[in-house]
Amino acid sequence: MPRETAPRRLMELVLIAVAFVAVYGAYLRYFNDGLPLDKTLAGCVVSTLAFWLASQLKSAPEDESTAGLPNSGQNVPAVLLEQFCFGSGLSLLAHALFTYSLLARRTPFLVMGGSLLSAIAVTFFREFRNARATPQERRLLLIGFDDLTKQLLPLLNIPVVGTCGPRVAAPPPGVRNLGELVDFQKIAATEQPTDILISVPGWAKLLPSGELLKLRLQGTRITETSSLYERLYSRICCERLQPVHLVLSSALRGDSRTMAIQAIYNNLTGLLLLVLLAPAFLIITLVSALSSGRGPSIECIECAGFQYIPFRLQRFRTTGPDGNTTAFGHVLKRLHLVNLPQLINVVRGDMALVGPRPVRSEFARHLSASMPFYAHRFSVKPGLVGWAQVHLASGEARDTRREIEYDLYYIIASSLWLDLEILMEQLPWGAASRPVAPAHPVTPAHPVTPAHPVTPEGEAA
Repeated sequence: MPRETAPRRLMELVLIAVAFVAVYGAYLRYFNDGLPLDKTLAGCVVSTLAFWLASQLKSAPEDESTAGLPNSGQNVPAVLLEQFCFGSGLSLLAHALFTYSLLARRTPFLVMGGSLLSAIAVTFFREFRNARATPQERRLLLIGFDDLTKQLLPLLNIPVVGTCGPRVAAPPPGVRNLGELVDFQKIAATEQPTDILISVPGWAKLLPSGELLKLRLQGTRITETSSLYERLYSRICCERLQPVHLVLSSALRGDSRTMAIQAIYNNLTGLLLLVLLAPAFLIITLVSALSSGRGPSIECIECAGFQYIPFRLQRFRTTGPDGNTTAFGHVLKRLHLVNLPQLINVVRGDMALVGPRPVRSEFARHLSASMPFYAHRFSVKPGLVGWAQVHLASGEARDTRREIEYDLYYIIASSLWLDLEILMEQLPWGAASRPVAPAHPVTPAHPVTPAHPVTPEGEAA
């Protein structure tokens, strides 16, 4: 964790606490209806902690190598709305638990008013902090220039002093060619860049490490295009991913303790959801049986799970005897209830709540052999929801390579906090506040379009 992260988080906690205390003071003055003081204060504390947790989940990870670079082009109103929706949603969930246990009292004024004021405070604090941390005069030096750099460059909005080294793609008009890699030390001394973006493969052997370290200690930001891609898009760049990156990742070590903890909370949460949704489960099963004709209401599909271990994935049947989707099947798909029986797979241990979506067994080996790094999807259990589903709209054309990039990002950055963020994004307020992806999608040099559907639903890719 960067040394500035802890003070920043503490300051945000203080701002959120002040916001809720201010709203609580206004409530006592204008809307005091005799609620118990201790329980109302407890509700204020619950709201403060819940909103602070939500703000940490929605904050971008701090990385010194990419510090000061823009996030994804979001404007302030969009970020503010995102903070408010996500924070108030988590606060309402926390209040539902504590109010039910009679440990706290909630009022709409305290929750929504405090969340709105906290969202404003946190958003403008981060904008102010980023403005102070970002120098007014930025100068970007490009080490090499390729298609990936060309597509990322418009997102930076930093003046480019020029390029150094091989230029695989044509740079924008006006960008100077300052020389070759052997001239790097002289170019750096002359241009004095504040930021350096490297896109040359094997640059560690081609550039003087001593000069790079000197620039780094002087405050120059040095990053690779793959790292910048990961930050801007929240996914891994498969074009630049090397096996050593996965070998050194702690996420692929198969930690038995981590897997045991994940299995416990997945099984318990899946069982709880299965019990709570049992009435809806029975009603859907009955209506599906009546509308689909003969045959079981729940169909099973063989999919590849953790380490390619096959399992029978369950889902509601949505087609009739003629193979066409029934009217009730369309309703189930529209309401995203087709996969509700997969909670049984979660309780059995075949699946997790969060993870890459399952793939049919007959396609798993084929895609693993034809697509680089696809096999790493099976280093974790498949999930009900995944990082790719959070970022890819359900109606857009399927892009298997982009899905893999999101799945690999989840596998490498996997944590309980990321799981919680993904689950929160599936709730209505999370979907409403979902940020829009950057407007410059990166086109891979060698796109791969699978000839087979990869979803267990059997729909065309």
